Amino acid sequence: MRYRHTLESHRCTDPFPRGRLVYEDATTVLHEVDGKEHALYCQNMCLLSKLFLDQKTIYYDIGSFLFYVLLTKSAEEEASEAQLGFAGYFSKEKTSVERNNLACILVLPPFRGQRYGQLLIELSYELTKLEGTTGGPEQPLSSQGFHSYRSYWRRAIVQALLGESVSAAAHVLQNECLLRGHGHDWAHNQRIFSLSRLALLTGIRIEDVLFTLGDLGLLEFWLGRYIVCIADETLHKVIDEHRINLSLCADPAGLLLGRDDDSQQASDASMDVDSDSSGGSSDSDDSA
Repeated sequence: MRYRHTLESHRCTDPFPRGRLVYEDATTVLHEVDGKEHALYCQNMCLLSKLFLDQKTIYYDIGSFLFYVLLTKSAEEEASEAQLGFAGYFSKEKTSVERNNLACILVLPPFRGQRYGQLLIELSYELTKLEGTTGGPEQPLSSQGFHSYRSYWRRAIVQALLGESVSAAAHVLQNECLLRGHGHDWAHNQRIFSLSRLALLTGIRIEDVLFTLGDLGLLEFWLGRYIVCIADETLHKVIDEHRINLSLCADPAGLLLGRDDDSQQASDASMDVDSDSSGGSSDSDDSA
């Protein structure tokens, strides 16, 4: 810009970051911004993503969307507001008939290759699990988006299978007689899951779970329905063959939404207890 007054006219004086904080870890924070309350801010993000995404079409009618803005912290030990930098975002519809938990995702080129895309995808499913439902990305996916989601689906489903080994093994032992009665010789180190159970554990909708299990070769068809039947050695072999990285991108303790709800419920419960105790003390004074 040639003139200083032109620069000053483009300087943003609104508070940053906007929206409410929903996630924070040592290096990143995530803010939820309502497209209806901050229309110009969200429109500018959509126009920015238009420079990198050819299929981006919605950038004005954004009142029905929520935007989750990913900000990176500086190298300082404690990052203030001025030390946060915009790295990317994802958006989703407030109410989606097709159960989409992500409509658009963008990571700026300088931040690519650092697993920020996987972090945004993982957080979108964590928010879905907090709602007690399942979801997935808006279709169709680009080739890059498909590879990113396939990588996440593989990791999330394998983590669920590994984490549920004890309860699933007990389930097999309880139903061992039934299984052998149908001519199946199941070993004790095998585990059986239903698709609906995996979907609830991961937040991934059933059709995506079905695709991923078939992609990994873990799906069986038995008694007219699909089941997941695996042995320990089979699962570890799949991890090695597909080079699945099981490390989490998001810090489970960094998600703040569920914590706020729990603390609110705890405070409400404590207020009820205090009111009951005060009521009891007044009754005792009256009787005295």
